[in-house]
Formats: sequence, C-alpha cells, structure tokens
Amino acid sequence: MLQGIVRFFNLLHVLLVVLAKILLVVMVLTIFANVVLRYGFSSGLQWSEELGLLMAVWFSFIAMVLGVKQNLHIHINLLPENKLPPLVDKILRKINDLVIIFVGCIFLRWGIPLVAFTMRSILPASHLPAGWLYMIMPVSAVFLVYEGLVDLLGINTEDEAVDGYLLGTVSLKQILKGDKHG
Repeated sequence: MLQGIVRFFNLLHVLLVVLAKILLVVMVLTIFANVVLRYGFSSGLQWSEELGLLMAVWFSFIAMVLGVKQNLHIHINLLPENKLPPLVDKILRKINDLVIIFVGCIFLRWGIPLVAFTMRSILPASHLPAGWLYMIMPVSAVFLVYEGLVDLLGINTEDEAVDGYLLGTVSLKQILKGDKHG
C-alpha cells in the first residue's frame, strides 16, 4: 500500500517535470512572439502578459516542489554539516522536514480559499478565471506535505528511479512497478 502511494507520487513528479518543461517553452515562445509583434509590427498579443504570468507562477511552484523532492532548495548553513554530531544533524534534518510540512499546510489552508475567492474574478485580457493563477498553490501544498512526511518518517521514495527516468535510463513502466534497475 505504502509503496503504491510512493509510486503514484513518483509518477506525479515525472508529470510535474514534463509540465514544467511545457510551461517554460510556452512562456518563452509567447513572450518572444509578443515582443516580435510589438516591436516589429506595432501590435501585440493582449493576453500574452497574463499567460506569461500564469506560466511563471505555475513554473515557480512546480520548481519549488521538485526542489524540495531533490533537496535543492536554498540552504543556510550556520554550522558545518560534515562536522556536526550525527544526532544533531538528524535533529536538524527533522526540524527541516517539519518546517516543510508546516509551509505545505499553510499553502493548503490558505490556498484553497484563495482559489475559491479568485475564481469569481476574470482576468481582463485572457478572460480566464483569476483562480487559475493560484490553483497551483494547494496542489503544490499536497506535494510539500507528502515530501516532508516521507522524509520525516524515513520512507524510501525511490528517487533513483525518478532520476533514472528523467535521464532516460529507466522506463516509466519500471517506475510504476518499483523496479529501479530493469
């Protein structure tokens, strides 16, 4: 059961990476097209700035989630990591996990009402509900809480399999089966 949840979240993480790539490409192409149209032809795409903002917000939250999964988020090391006693290092890592869980809970608690409230607003140029801009916040919260909990509890999340898939050495089928090596 637990490994099934891990595999499900690993699949979601792979999908997040794919979504982040798509968002980045669409954002760059949209903004580039708008710049070319604006300066080359004296006309632009009215909705491009809103779409670019939407893509940037979503990309940032996805990058945050993936950064937490890969332990790539910003660190401030006041004490040298390799010189701490193992118990102190373990306690500090658990505090880090608790902070991540806390931030995820805050995102979830306030993200859902924010999305609900802003769904009533319409973005002026694109005519999209403004809630779409913030919808990624509670979604990323679920991932933050998950990552914090599995790290806090010491559950193996098979990160090597996800990394292998992203590098092209492991198939998606292997991730779903939990087989890292083929």
